[in-house]
Amino acid sequence: MRKQQANSAALYSRLSRDDGGEAESNSISTQRSMLQRYAKEHGFTVYDEYVDDGWSGTQFDRPELKRMLADVEEGKIGVILCKDLSRFGRNNALVAYYTEIVFPDNDVRFIAVNDAIDTAMGDYGGNAVMPFMSVVNEYYARDISKKVRSPRRTMALNGKHCSGRTPFGYLKDPDDSHKLVIDEETAGIVHRIFEMRADGLGRYEITNRLAADKVKTPSAYEFERAGRSGKGYDPDFPWDWSARTIDGILHNQAYLGHLVSGKQKTKSFKNHTIVNVPEDEWIIVKDTHTPIVSQEVFDRVAAIQKVKRRENTSGEENIFAGLLVCSDCDKRLTFNHSSKGKGRCKSISFYCGTYRHGRNRGEFRKCSPHYISWNNLYSLVSTYVRLALSATLDTDALVRSLCDEAANYDSDRKSADRLRRRESELKLLTRKAFEQNALGRIDDSTFTELYGGYQAEQKTIVEKLRELDEKSCMTRDIKANVQRFTDAVVKYTDAKELSRELLLDLIEKIVVHEATGSRGANRAQEVEIYFKFIGCLPE
Repeated sequence: MRKQQANSAALYSRLSRDDGGEAESNSISTQRSMLQRYAKEHGFTVYDEYVDDGWSGTQFDRPELKRMLADVEEGKIGVILCKDLSRFGRNNALVAYYTEIVFPDNDVRFIAVNDAIDTAMGDYGGNAVMPFMSVVNEYYARDISKKVRSPRRTMALNGKHCSGRTPFGYLKDPDDSHKLVIDEETAGIVHRIFEMRADGLGRYEITNRLAADKVKTPSAYEFERAGRSGKGYDPDFPWDWSARTIDGILHNQAYLGHLVSGKQKTKSFKNHTIVNVPEDEWIIVKDTHTPIVSQEVFDRVAAIQKVKRRENTSGEENIFAGLLVCSDCDKRLTFNHSSKGKGRCKSISFYCGTYRHGRNRGEFRKCSPHYISWNNLYSLVSTYVRLALSATLDTDALVRSLCDEAANYDSDRKSADRLRRRESELKLLTRKAFEQNALGRIDDSTFTELYGGYQAEQKTIVEKLRELDEKSCMTRDIKANVQRFTDAVVKYTDAKELSRELLLDLIEKIVVHEATGSRGANRAQEVEIYFKFIGCLPE
C-alpha cells in the first residue's frame, strides 16, 4: 500500500438513542471535532467523513457504514478513526469480524481514540482489552433495549397509546398524548367503510366507491397534516385506496374503543427485522377511548371477512357461503348449480369441497359427498332459526336447557352455604383440638386422629366448593351469552325468510354429516346448527 493511501483516513461518527445519558458527549459535532483534531495531529489526510445519525450500534446495515466499507473494499481508505469502539458498533460478533478479519485483509488500520485502541499496535495498549470492551458495549445496547421496551409495555398494559402513529379516524388528545380522541374529519370515513362492508360490498368495490367520491386516503391526510406519507402515496391521485388499507381498517379493534399493542416486534436487540406477533400474544386493553363502530357491526364484518366469496356461474347469491362445514374433513361445502330440474331451489346443492375437488383429480375417496340440496338445507335452517327465536322468549328456560343440572341452582347455593358453615366449624374444632392437646386433656394419638380427620374433611369441602364455584361461573357465562344471543335476534323476530345478514348475525357454522339410507323416505341426514353465543340448541 502506498504511503499516501495508508494515511488516507475515514472519520466515522454515529449517534442513536442507545447512547442514553451519554448522548451529549457523543454528539456528532463533538465526535467530528475530536476526529478531525486527531487526524491533523497524527498526519492523516481525511479522505471522507461518514456519519450515521439516529442508527443503533447493533445494526450493521447503516447507510454511511456501508458506504465506508465499500470504500475500504475499493482500497480508498488506509485508516478508520472512531471516537470509541462503541461508535463503530455494539454487536460483538460483527465488531470482531471487521476489526480482526475484514480490516486486516484490506490493510486498514482501525483506531478508537478514547479507548486507546490501534490495530497497528498488535496486542499492545488497548488492543488486548478490545474484545472485552466489545462485549461490554453489546451488553450496554441489550440493557438499553430492555429499558426502552419495559416502560412501553407497562404503558400499553395500562391502556396508554405509545406508538408513533394513531389509527386513521383518531388523533392524539392535546392534553394527553397517550390517549386517543375522535378525529371528526376522518372518523366518518372509517364508519362508512365498515357499513359498506357490513352491507356485503367487497373490498375492491369499496375502494372504487371511495375513489369515485374523491375520499382521501390515510396517507393523503398524513401528508397534508405532517408532511410525510406512507408507501404508495400519489399526490396526483390522493384518493387511490387499496384493498390492503381497507383490510387494515376492518381488522383493527381500535375502532371498538380498545387499545391494541404489541402486534409486531423486532427479532432481537441486534436484529431489527420486524416480525408479526401471534394474535393471542397482543396486548388488548378494552374501553380506553370512544369507539367509532359498534360491536355488532364489527362482528358482522369479521364474519364476512372470514368467508372467501367467489362468483358462481349461475349468478345466484349463496347466502350460506362460508357457513357449511363437512363433519368428516372439516372443509367447507361448495356451491353447486345444475341446469337440470325445475325452479331455483331444485337446481342448487352443496358438496364437500375435499370430495368435489378430489373427484376431479381421481382422489374422491379422501372424503364422501356430504350432499345436501338447497331445498332441504333452507327448510332445516329455517326451522331451527324459528326454534331459536322461540327459545329466547323464555331465557331462563333456555339457560336451564343449556347448562348441565342447571335446574339445581337453588340446591347448589344451599349446598355451598352448608359447606362453608361446616368449613368454619372444622377450623374451630381444629383450634380446640390443639388447645386440648396442649393442656394435656387429650393424648397425642387422639389429637393426631382428630386432626387428620378434620384436615381430610376440609380438603373434601374445598374441592366441592371449587366445583360449585366453577359451575356457578359457567352458569353466569351461559346467562350472559343467552342475553347476547337474545339481543342479536331482536331485529329478526318478524323475518319471513332467511337472508345473508340474518345467517351471519345468528349462526356460527352448520355441520353437515353424510346421509344414510337410499334416496327418498329412507334417506336420513344429520345437520348440526351452531348458533353464535349459545351453540347447538338442546333437543
